[in-house]
Amino acid sequence: MTIDAKTVLDRIDGRAPRYTSYPAAPHFTDVDSEQYGKWLAVIPEETPLSLYFHIPYCAQLCWFCGCHTKIINTPGPVERTASQIAAEMELVLAELGRGRPVSHVHFGGGSPTILSTDNFSRIMGLVRDNFQILDDAEIAVEIDPRTLSNDMPRNYAENGVNRASIGVQDFNPDVQRAINRVQPDQLITDVLARLRGEGIGNINIDLIYGLP
Repeated sequence: MTIDAKTVLDRIDGRAPRYTSYPAAPHFTDVDSEQYGKWLAVIPEETPLSLYFHIPYCAQLCWFCGCHTKIINTPGPVERTASQIAAEMELVLAELGRGRPVSHVHFGGGSPTILSTDNFSRIMGLVRDNFQILDDAEIAVEIDPRTLSNDMPRNYAENGVNRASIGVQDFNPDVQRAINRVQPDQLITDVLARLRGEGIGNINIDLIYGLP
């Protein structure tokens, strides 16, 4: 059976729930340290791990956002978050043991590009020192083009980043103004060129349907 494009578009032309995680947010429950430790303890030693680092801060709020984030204009909270990530990594390693294989490392948010290059290197250094990053591991960063500083692409490449996820959302200037996320086409083009210039060629662009 074949379905033409118009039929597909007709089906999605309406309201739909915002669904970006599994399980969905209404099914989240509190997890205490004892339960967390039990889950970590049963992971087989040979199983490659996926590490996710959540950076819960942005420089500006996108009005469509439903992510766990907070707007800040000082570096202090980000510095503290980097230290807390380092401390939590030690707690997790106490349960897992060091040297576990890692197949994926992902920095999400919020806006991971709000992390300074020093703090990004610090976190990735701890990962390299305490885990075995597999040769074919994917190391990815979500990027807000508006806060990607000139030295970040090289820093990412030096720390093994091989995939970038660029938050574009929409190219229409009117829509960008409506969602409080103005980023000209040329900025996106420049970010792509800078990443590729450092050898980061595995790039995806995030787009959102149904914006005003």
